[in-house]
Amino acid sequence: MILGEDTTRTSGGLPALIAHWRSYRHIHRIALVIFVLLTIFVLERYHAVFTSAFQITQQQQQQHIPGQHYEPYPEAHSASQGPPKNNYDNLSPSQLSSLAAQNAGNATLGFHSIKYINMKSRFDREDAMALQAYMAGLEIEDFPAVEADMIDPVGMPPTHRPGKLKGGEKGCWRAHGNIWSESIRTHAPPILILESDATFDLSIRPIMSRLAPHFLSFLNSINSTPVHDPSFGSPNNHNLHGKPTYKPIVANPDDPWLSEHWDLFSIGQCFEYTQDHEIKYVYEDETVPEGKDYWGEKMGRERVIRKSGGITCTTAYAISHTGAAKLLLRSALDLDNPVDLLIRRLIMSRDLVAYSLFPPVMAQWEYIGGIGMGERGAQSDINGGKHQDTPENADMPGWKEVKEKGSIWTTKGHHRDVAFQRMALKEAWTEIMAAEPKKFEESLWNPETGD
Repeated sequence: MILGEDTTRTSGGLPALIAHWRSYRHIHRIALVIFVLLTIFVLERYHAVFTSAFQITQQQQQQHIPGQHYEPYPEAHSASQGPPKNNYDNLSPSQLSSLAAQNAGNATLGFHSIKYINMKSRFDREDAMALQAYMAGLEIEDFPAVEADMIDPVGMPPTHRPGKLKGGEKGCWRAHGNIWSESIRTHAPPILILESDATFDLSIRPIMSRLAPHFLSFLNSINSTPVHDPSFGSPNNHNLHGKPTYKPIVANPDDPWLSEHWDLFSIGQCFEYTQDHEIKYVYEDETVPEGKDYWGEKMGRERVIRKSGGITCTTAYAISHTGAAKLLLRSALDLDNPVDLLIRRLIMSRDLVAYSLFPPVMAQWEYIGGIGMGERGAQSDINGGKHQDTPENADMPGWKEVKEKGSIWTTKGHHRDVAFQRMALKEAWTEIMAAEPKKFEESLWNPETGD
């Protein structure tokens, strides 16, 4: 050591610094700071990856829960927010298509909900619908019909044809109108609307699941673009953003039926007009019998997706909120026709973008003749005639057929294109009781007295 050197600096130098760093308390604090910084860095860097993996895991778990009810994107709380979307960025087009097809065959057939319109006195139709939904695995909501005592002239829209509509036709229109109104007020995704006497094949879920990817192909084949949507904040408002040009459409598992491309999708009409019948897409469907006639063309085991030319009967149709708004507007201006003919007019004028199926996958049922239900006026809520109990002396030869076939139901005659492989109501006895029609006869009639 040099004489006169400052020893204070030496004693507080490197050795003191090392002693300071070796202090447990200080090392603990430094390590904690480093850990926090590293954690923040990792979370920021890999946030998207973690989020995507978590969402995919949730989706996979949901897909494998038996009988789970799938909600195609839930109702938006406000139109400006729009429907929430799942993250499908990591899925390929084929994976998207597969998931969309799966959702199209869920308990609501890929729609936001299934609502069937039923009068409060028609307990028979309520029970028939419950049986069908039970066997086919559908979730169907009872939506109240509009009864005759609810119709007041003051609340009806104007019409240039006074006296044209019967009371039952007015009520029928308003029941559908209530669903349309609810649809646009809540900005709801597409709703499937059924008449209370709708019937379908037991395989309705796989039929719809098989249809979904072909419906996508059909829309692409006609270069479909989104329908004009004037609702607040909509990117499909053609007045603000211009008419869109065609872009290849990719499957959307949240909306398997791609509802921004149509106003109405009929799956249960009783008649279609020839207009636009050549705009079609044909695909194989093993549930359709051979030999159906499509405008002079004999079909194999095939179903046709087509641009609608104008439907008759509102047995089963899906409505988007753009379609609901158009129908509400049209009927508010001039309620001059029953609801199905009002829809037909808008389709024929091409103001309503509509598609349909041939043969349809739903139809209407009625009772087998000669069992006393015609006398009650039970075959139709609109044209059923006077309601009364079946007379004791009524001629009822139809019960012989009931004994043989084990069913009281059949499809209505004007649904001539219906092509059920196994109509749910006709199969109800053998499906639920696991017994043949012969057993049905034994359980209903006393073998000793025949009563």
